[in-house]
Amino acid sequence: MIRTEAGMPTARFVDMIGVPERSYRRWQAKARANRPPKGPWPQPARTAVRDAVVAHAKAHPAWDTGRSGR
Repeated sequence: MIRTEAGMPTARFVDMIGVPERSYRRWQAKARANRPPKGPWPQPARTAVRDAVVAHAKAHPAWDTGRSGR
């Protein structure tokens, strides 16, 4: 790693690359634990309520926008 080979302190390295030290250390800990640095992201709330929303919309024909297949 560049920082280690140069003998540079982490605080100076993250300042040089413009990343908050806490973010860098969090990323570093995840990399050491063999976990992905980002994600998994939570599913949107709309996925959980889709069926209820569709059923409610079908009960109100005035809401029909003319789009089908959704």
